[in-house]
Amino acid sequence: MAQGYVTHAAENRQRLYLIVALFVLAITMIGGMALMLPISLFDPHNTLLTGPLGYFARYGLITSAAGGALFWWLYQAHADDLIKRLNVQPVSRIDEPRFVRLAEEQCIALGIRAPRFGVIETPEPNALAVGEGPQRGLIAVTRGLLDALDDEELSVVIAHEASHIRNGDTKVLAANHALMRTAVLLQVNNPLRFEDWRQLILPLLLPPFLLIMLLSGMITMASMQIAWLARRGLKLSRDHIADGEAVRATHRPDALHSALIKIGGKGAFPGSARYDELLFDGRADAEGGTHPAIVDRLTAVATLGKDLMQAGRPRRDTRANPEARAAPMFGRKINAAAFVPRSPPPEPKLVKPMELTNDELTKLMFKDWKGYKLHVAQCNAWFEWRESDNRNFLGLKPEMRIPVMGMMAFLLVLHFPSDGDFKRFAYKFSPNAYADFSASTQGTFCSSSTRPDGRCE
Repeated sequence: MAQGYVTHAAENRQRLYLIVALFVLAITMIGGMALMLPISLFDPHNTLLTGPLGYFARYGLITSAAGGALFWWLYQAHADDLIKRLNVQPVSRIDEPRFVRLAEEQCIALGIRAPRFGVIETPEPNALAVGEGPQRGLIAVTRGLLDALDDEELSVVIAHEASHIRNGDTKVLAANHALMRTAVLLQVNNPLRFEDWRQLILPLLLPPFLLIMLLSGMITMASMQIAWLARRGLKLSRDHIADGEAVRATHRPDALHSALIKIGGKGAFPGSARYDELLFDGRADAEGGTHPAIVDRLTAVATLGKDLMQAGRPRRDTRANPEARAAPMFGRKINAAAFVPRSPPPEPKLVKPMELTNDELTKLMFKDWKGYKLHVAQCNAWFEWRESDNRNFLGLKPEMRIPVMGMMAFLLVLHFPSDGDFKRFAYKFSPNAYADFSASTQGTFCSSSTRPDGRCE
């Protein structure tokens, strides 16, 4: 368990290494299955299933390098992806002098390089931090937060977000985002799994594909479980640590306390569920989120602040709206027991994107690039955000289980050995049978022989 800032930052570094290791494992598994068909065209006995050692020796470095490049691209693009999806408007001292001035003060106090600053035009009060440094880092607040909090409250919320950057929380969250996005991309584009009844024809023609597609579905499901496990492994303590460091930097636990009262359970806005773990106010662990309950945070702040919790201390308030300053929160003694939690509004259900054939998808890509990108994004979101679609360990949807089981029974009966040669029976369904078949067809399509025996080179 993390006991303080230094320990928490060290744990984050270890957690980052773990996520990278999980990423390598996931991409190795799914990448090996996705590359099985192309590799089998020229090297059938060295695919992931037919020759694992040969596969890793010949292609492991290439797939790892390609996967690493994809991971790094997604990791670096995390902040830009968030800015685009949440419509964050970059701001400067000229645009938002109050917010940027307070944010720069807290970045200096916490010893981090000032990142970019942005505002999300939504009335719900919330804030988030992502990335690090002036190029990739970002601290964003909603318009509702700027309107709801006085200067002291806003400063302590910004200090909380800046401490996430200082402690390495944003690195872990960006790596987790890259892991999940990679798993989703590979899952969506993996053709060797049962998603449609028409795919049942392939094992009927080539029995080895029965085992290949079942294993591919199982590996795909396992990789998604790895990604979800990494997401669930995000430490709940990170918000307590950030709250504590915000108090240390500002010496205003009373301001953090009242800010939590104002924000708690009210911060969800359209699109925020996708980045829930980044938010100052997000879903609690009991609701399936990654945040401690607001009541627990209030109790921890009051315990940590102790004598600094002076309800009557004056506060700065330079908000432009006079009505917002008419009823300040300071001077009121509010404790955690008086706080009534408020559940966030339910997120709208995702709509399953229209299924397109490969030809239709190719035409869309050339005719309407924006429409193609939107369709791909909808497919990725559909796969990423429905964790419980009742798939079994083989990755089969409920409607596919009976057809697949029926096809398996038919193949077992059809190929059952009447002579009792079960070794040959097992070979018919093994990946090696497909490798031998692929190897036997490699010389079929050559235009002229180049060897003395008449075989193709």
